[in-house]
Amino acid sequence: MKPYLHLVISALFLCVSTGASEKPKLDGKTLIEEAEDKSNIFALPYFEIKANIRLENFGRVLEGSYSFLWNGSEEWREEINLPGYSEIQVGAKGVVFLKRTTEFLPLRIDQLHSTLGYGTGGSIRSTFVHMGPAPNETVKKIQDRNEKGRKLSCVEMESVVEGLKSPREVCVDASKGTLVRRGQFLDGDPMPVGTKMFPRSLSYVEDGKPLVEVQITELNTAEPSERSTFESPQGATSRSGCMNPIPPYLLRQPQPKYPLQERASRTEGKVSISTLIGTDGAPRQLKIVSGATPGLNSASVDGVQQWRYSPATCSGHPEDFETLITVMYKMS
Repeated sequence: MKPYLHLVISALFLCVSTGASEKPKLDGKTLIEEAEDKSNIFALPYFEIKANIRLENFGRVLEGSYSFLWNGSEEWREEINLPGYSEIQVGAKGVVFLKRTTEFLPLRIDQLHSTLGYGTGGSIRSTFVHMGPAPNETVKKIQDRNEKGRKLSCVEMESVVEGLKSPREVCVDASKGTLVRRGQFLDGDPMPVGTKMFPRSLSYVEDGKPLVEVQITELNTAEPSERSTFESPQGATSRSGCMNPIPPYLLRQPQPKYPLQERASRTEGKVSISTLIGTDGAPRQLKIVSGATPGLNSASVDGVQQWRYSPATCSGHPEDFETLITVMYKMS
């Protein structure tokens, strides 16, 4: 049998569940939008999140803290603290300041941001804010089902890139009207936050094993934070951007070549690449953060450089977008 290459765009495709509506005649796009509205805590004037985080980092367990302060789209601050790693992002009008202890986006930190369901990166596979159909997706149908005692309304969508169909499903909890993420995401019961809802716990799971766990310890809307809290940290870099940009989506995706040596030895593997998708939709600053063999690593970088996206946008303006892209190689 011929080998084939299976590609996973971990930061840009999403498999999410959406809340169900009591109005069965709603179209798929509207059903998702209503559930997004109920989950979108960023519509609140201000809030504060504190959480304990736990990461399984390739055999080493790391425990730390997470905090997020929101005074609106022009004043927000996010901070991650773990043994050997720290990250601070501060948002101002159209600008994001970033200070971290590495020069690239680590794999587990990208997964942590995806687990949270919001951020300056993310994807329609993970976000609580932009789960609706992208311009290159077609809504196929809505199906009602029962899953683990919950009644769900699930919207099936499909995109086609380079002749390959990519299905996606977004589900909504019928009783709560909230989004239900599935696949690698496992969220706890939602709790009320002002007029919105947000999970009490969030996890990222692979092969049944939680790699990232977030336990919310505090989420309140009591009062706005002091403005001095949102000053740029010393030594931070800056770029144009925003909280929760509309994610990029693929326009062109030629498959990386399966190297002859790995193909002959039937070597499989997964390569994760930190990248910045530019305003022209081209991936830049590619750096392997979790690799396989030298051959698979090189083929992945060469292949991803040929991909093209519709760029991420903030208020309709194209922006650079930091993310991870994962390429999987499997023999058939």
